[in-house]
Amino acid sequence: MKDKLITYFFYFRLLGLCLSVFFLAGVVYYFRKLKIFARQRSKWRRKWGKDSLSDILPQSRKQWKVIEKLLTESYQSSWKLAVLQAEGIVTKTLRQLGFLGETFTQQLQELQKQGYRNLNILEGLHQVRERIVNDKNFSLSLDIAKEIVTTYQKFWKEILNSL
Repeated sequence: MKDKLITYFFYFRLLGLCLSVFFLAGVVYYFRKLKIFARQRSKWRRKWGKDSLSDILPQSRKQWKVIEKLLTESYQSSWKLAVLQAEGIVTKTLRQLGFLGETFTQQLQELQKQGYRNLNILEGLHQVRERIVNDKNFSLSLDIAKEIVTTYQKFWKEILNSL
Protein backbone atom coordinates (compact mmCIF):
# COMPACT_ATOMS: atom_id res chain seq x y z
CA MET A 1 0.00 0.00 0.00
CA LYS A 2 2.81 2.35 0.92
CA ASP A 3 4.62 1.60 -2.35
CA LYS A 4 1.46 2.33 -4.33
CA LEU A 5 1.03 5.64 -2.52
CA ILE A 6 4.64 6.64 -3.23
CA THR A 7 4.15 5.73 -6.89
CA TYR A 8 0.98 7.85 -7.07
CA PHE A 9 2.76 10.82 -5.51
CA PHE A 10 5.63 10.42 -7.95
CA TYR A 11 3.25 10.46 -10.93
CA PHE A 12 1.31 13.34 -9.40
CA ARG A 13 4.50 15.39 -8.99
CA LEU A 14 5.57 14.51 -12.52
CA LEU A 15 2.18 15.57 -13.87
CA GLY A 16 2.38 18.81 -11.87
CA LEU A 17 5.84 19.53 -13.24
CA CYS A 18 4.71 18.89 -16.83
CA LEU A 19 1.65 21.13 -16.42
CA SER A 20 3.79 23.87 -14.84
CA VAL A 21 6.23 23.79 -17.76
CA PHE A 22 3.33 23.80 -20.23
CA PHE A 23 1.63 26.80 -18.59
CA LEU A 24 4.92 28.69 -18.22
CA ALA A 25 5.60 28.17 -21.93
CA GLY A 26 2.08 29.47 -22.66
CA VAL A 27 2.63 32.59 -20.56
CA VAL A 28 5.96 33.32 -22.26
CA TYR A 29 4.38 32.74 -25.68
CA TYR A 30 1.55 35.21 -25.01
CA PHE A 31 3.89 37.78 -23.46
CA ARG A 32 5.95 37.65 -26.64
CA LYS A 33 2.86 37.77 -28.82
CA LEU A 34 1.54 40.80 -26.92
CA LYS A 35 5.02 42.34 -27.10
CA ILE A 36 5.04 43.04 -23.39
CA PHE A 37 8.74 42.22 -23.08
CA ALA A 38 9.59 44.31 -26.13
CA ARG A 39 7.72 47.33 -24.77
CA GLN A 40 9.44 47.04 -21.41
CA ARG A 41 12.82 46.63 -23.08
CA SER A 42 12.32 49.66 -25.31
CA LYS A 43 11.01 51.70 -22.36
CA TRP A 44 14.09 50.77 -20.35
CA ARG A 45 16.42 51.53 -23.26
CA ARG A 46 14.77 54.93 -23.80
CA LYS A 47 15.07 55.70 -20.10
CA TRP A 48 18.79 55.01 -20.14
CA GLY A 49 19.42 56.53 -23.56
CA LYS A 50 20.37 53.26 -25.23
CA ASP A 51 18.27 53.61 -28.41
CA SER A 52 20.28 53.09 -31.53
CA LEU A 53 19.68 53.98 -35.14
CA SER A 54 19.00 50.34 -35.89
CA ASP A 55 15.94 50.60 -33.63
CA ILE A 56 14.70 53.86 -35.16
CA LEU A 57 15.21 53.50 -38.90
CA PRO A 58 13.14 50.46 -39.96
CA GLN A 59 10.03 51.53 -38.11
CA SER A 60 10.28 55.12 -39.33
CA ARG A 61 10.79 54.06 -42.93
CA LYS A 62 7.60 52.02 -42.78
CA GLN A 63 5.78 55.04 -41.38
CA TRP A 64 7.07 57.25 -44.23
CA LYS A 65 5.68 54.75 -46.73
CA VAL A 66 2.29 54.92 -45.03
CA ILE A 67 2.42 58.72 -45.25
CA GLU A 68 3.27 58.59 -48.95
CA LYS A 69 0.29 56.30 -49.44
CA LEU A 70 -1.94 58.79 -47.62
CA LEU A 71 -0.83 61.52 -50.01
CA THR A 72 -2.00 59.47 -53.00
CA GLU A 73 -5.56 59.40 -51.71
CA SER A 74 -8.07 61.97 -52.90
CA TYR A 75 -9.34 63.00 -49.47
CA GLN A 76 -8.27 66.16 -47.71
CA SER A 77 -8.50 64.36 -44.37
CA SER A 78 -5.85 61.89 -45.57
CA TRP A 79 -3.54 64.75 -46.49
CA LYS A 80 -4.04 66.32 -43.06
CA LEU A 81 -3.33 62.98 -41.41
CA ALA A 82 -0.14 62.66 -43.46
CA VAL A 83 1.07 66.04 -42.17
CA LEU A 84 0.27 65.09 -38.57
CA GLN A 85 2.04 61.76 -38.87
CA ALA A 86 5.09 63.32 -40.54
CA GLU A 87 5.62 65.65 -37.61
CA GLY A 88 4.99 62.73 -35.28
CA ILE A 89 7.82 60.75 -36.87
CA VAL A 90 10.21 63.69 -36.56
CA THR A 91 9.18 64.29 -32.94
CA LYS A 92 9.58 60.63 -32.02
CA THR A 93 12.96 60.41 -33.73
CA LEU A 94 14.22 63.55 -31.99
CA ARG A 95 13.07 62.19 -28.64
CA GLN A 96 14.80 58.86 -29.27
CA LEU A 97 17.98 60.67 -30.24
CA GLY A 98 17.99 62.50 -26.92
CA PHE A 99 16.48 65.87 -27.83
CA LEU A 100 14.16 66.13 -24.88
CA GLY A 101 11.16 68.38 -24.77
CA GLU A 102 7.50 67.83 -24.17
CA THR A 103 6.52 69.62 -27.36
CA PHE A 104 7.93 69.89 -30.85
CA THR A 105 8.72 73.57 -30.22
CA GLN A 106 10.81 72.67 -27.17
CA GLN A 107 12.68 70.07 -29.19
CA LEU A 108 13.41 72.70 -31.85
CA GLN A 109 14.79 74.96 -29.13
CA GLU A 110 17.08 72.11 -28.03
CA LEU A 111 18.23 71.72 -31.63
CA GLN A 112 18.91 75.44 -31.85
CA LYS A 113 21.11 75.20 -28.73
CA GLN A 114 23.03 72.43 -30.52
CA GLY A 115 23.76 74.77 -33.42
CA TYR A 116 21.19 73.70 -36.00
CA ARG A 117 19.99 76.48 -38.28
CA ASN A 118 16.93 77.30 -40.38
CA LEU A 119 14.59 75.83 -37.81
CA ASN A 120 12.13 78.67 -38.40
CA ILE A 121 10.89 76.73 -41.44
CA LEU A 122 9.96 73.84 -39.15
CA GLU A 123 8.31 76.24 -36.73
CA GLY A 124 6.15 77.46 -39.60
CA LEU A 125 5.24 73.89 -40.50
CA HIS A 126 4.42 73.23 -36.87
CA GLN A 127 2.03 76.20 -36.92
CA VAL A 128 0.28 74.68 -39.94
CA ARG A 129 0.01 71.42 -38.02
CA GLU A 130 -1.48 73.29 -35.07
CA ARG A 131 -4.06 74.89 -37.36
CA ILE A 132 -4.98 71.45 -38.70
CA VAL A 133 -5.51 70.19 -35.17
CA ASN A 134 -7.33 73.23 -33.77
CA ASP A 135 -9.33 74.55 -36.75
CA LYS A 136 -11.81 72.04 -38.08
CA ASN A 137 -12.50 74.25 -41.12
CA PHE A 138 -8.83 74.53 -42.10
CA SER A 139 -8.38 73.77 -45.79
CA LEU A 140 -5.23 72.04 -47.00
CA SER A 141 -4.36 71.45 -50.63
CA LEU A 142 -2.52 68.39 -51.87
CA ASP A 143 0.44 70.45 -53.10
CA ILE A 144 0.93 72.13 -49.73
CA ALA A 145 0.56 68.81 -47.90
CA LYS A 146 3.19 67.21 -50.16
CA GLU A 147 5.51 70.17 -49.62
CA ILE A 148 5.13 69.97 -45.83
CA VAL A 149 5.68 66.20 -45.74
CA THR A 150 8.70 66.51 -48.05
CA THR A 151 10.22 69.17 -45.80
CA TYR A 152 9.70 67.05 -42.70
CA GLN A 153 11.19 64.04 -44.47
CA LYS A 154 14.24 66.03 -45.63
CA PHE A 155 14.78 67.29 -42.10
CA TRP A 156 14.41 63.74 -40.75
CA LYS A 157 17.05 62.47 -43.19
CA GLU A 158 19.39 65.38 -42.42
CA ILE A 159 19.15 64.89 -38.67
CA LEU A 160 19.95 61.19 -39.06
CA ASN A 161 22.83 61.91 -41.47
CA SER A 162 24.34 64.44 -39.06
CA LEU A 163 24.91 61.77 -36.42
